[in-house]
Amino acid sequence: MTIVVYSSHTGSTRKYAEAFSSKVGYACFSVKDKYDPEEEIIYFGWLRGPRIVGLDAIDQRKLVAIVTVSIENNPEFFRKVKDINDIKVPAYHLRGWIDRKKVGIFAKILFCFICAMYKLKGLDDYTEPMFNAMMNGGSFYDEFGLESLIQFAESR
Repeated sequence: MTIVVYSSHTGSTRKYAEAFSSKVGYACFSVKDKYDPEEEIIYFGWLRGPRIVGLDAIDQRKLVAIVTVSIENNPEFFRKVKDINDIKVPAYHLRGWIDRKKVGIFAKILFCFICAMYKLKGLDDYTEPMFNAMMNGGSFYDEFGLESLIQFAESR
């Protein structure tokens, strides 16, 4: 049997994990919950830089797929994420949201620094939505992104 395990900071990873699990009929657990350690896992984790938060808390041998959630939308960045986290299973990425009420002061300072760099280089179609999300909060949540993961789950 396969289960979904997630780690979420502002809620978008949890929402994706719950939406996916309800669509495919898998039980869904927070990484902090107790679950059967023998179950295979599809892990949903948010990104802090290139690191997948909470991934070290699960048995890597039980992983069948990993889903990362962030506001980033750069394929080169995700190749780096896969390499840094030594991902050997199918990996998917979904865009989440930033809830500025739930992020700490260090994240807000980092957002300001990144946004200043964006502004200096000039905002474009890619950086302007990212700028707005970091400075004001914002969502890129879209369950359509779950379709390829659902196909993966149904083919197993």
